[in-house]
Amino acid sequence: MENYNISASIVVYNSPEDAFKTVETVLKHTKKLDFDLYVIDNNSADKIGEGLKEKFTEPHYILLDENVGFGRGHNKVLDKINSKYHFIINPDILINEETIIKLCQFMDNHPECSICCPQVLNPDGSVQYLAKRRPTLSALLARRIHKGPFKNIEDKYLAMELDHSKPFEAEFCTGCFSVIRTDVFKKIKGFDETYFLYFEDADITMEAKKHGKAYYTPEATVIHMWHRETAKSFKPFMQQLKSMFIYMKKWGYKL
Repeated sequence: MENYNISASIVVYNSPEDAFKTVETVLKHTKKLDFDLYVIDNNSADKIGEGLKEKFTEPHYILLDENVGFGRGHNKVLDKINSKYHFIINPDILINEETIIKLCQFMDNHPECSICCPQVLNPDGSVQYLAKRRPTLSALLARRIHKGPFKNIEDKYLAMELDHSKPFEAEFCTGCFSVIRTDVFKKIKGFDETYFLYFEDADITMEAKKHGKAYYTPEATVIHMWHRETAKSFKPFMQQLKSMFIYMKKWGYKL
């Protein structure tokens, strides 16, 4: 792999235990790289950004005085980074020593690739199928119901019939962990800030695909300590539904 700068951003909002683990594992496995990590605190009630800053001095910190949402939070680094590849990382992700290198190598070997996501695993090693197809309203409902005909809709949405042991072109790269060419990230002006939370990752995949292809590659893996908030509470689900309609208005309605 060439010796070039790599950057990453993590937007934190509460959940300090997960965030500390994420920052720790990212720093641990990027020591040998020319790597800049940005941590953006969305005005966490527990001042998690300040706590991280006390423990980890390496990252660049951006402490906001309001919760601006996921995409706008990540966009705070647009005028600060000058890397070749930029990683978008959730504060509930654990990487290994090969994650960053393998994704950079994949991008190096596939110049047509503008955005890419790895294989995402549960803590027990099972696969989370997050290299999905374009979202639809029926798929959103299926993600909550999981039964009868909705199970088939969900399986199709998650591209379950594809061989996830091999790379394939993805319609939707998960926002929990993905890498985008920094020049593309800047060309599209980062995330669409119309979204506050949810589906901004589906949106940025569509925007990035205007400048290349989107891929899933299982050569790289991460662990996602997923809490599925939309499945536990009505309020996050309503936010997800709102973002879904923003997405549909922009990219076309699909049942």
